[in-house]
Amino acid sequence: GILNEILARVCKLLDSEQRPIIDNLFGEGSSLHTLFHSDELAFSSREPAVNVYTKGGAFRPHKDGQKLTVLIPLSSINEFEGGGTAFWSSDSRGHRVEGASIELRPDCGTVILFVGHVTHAGVAVEDGDRIVFVASFSPKATSHQK
Repeated sequence: GILNEILARVCKLLDSEQRPIIDNLFGEGSSLHTLFHSDELAFSSREPAVNVYTKGGAFRPHKDGQKLTVLIPLSSINEFEGGGTAFWSSDSRGHRVEGASIELRPDCGTVILFVGHVTHAGVAVEDGDRIVFVASFSPKATSHQK
């Protein structure tokens, strides 16, 4: 379906445009596109997905725990108020103690990448609809991996 098509395109783009990141996270010479098409990626529960945040919609601070998270806004920033994705730096005292280090509100189609140990949250939408594609994944464990 459309979610797999989006992810396939993103994997191909990352293989060509973000080679050092892919090599670092998935191993030298790894291809996300190949891993995806050979069913060698393990995803977070119910992902890849399209999340729709309506008025009051938010996602509590958390860590995905995967090698890589891909987040792509599918709605324009003109279609909602509030919203966005908040991130806490690794040296922060945590989301229970202090506010986010940064909040991003990129426009439709902008790809945001981050690793699984980064604390982040979906900021509450005040009005309108915020629509986001999300996929968090790691390579599947195989008998030759430790």
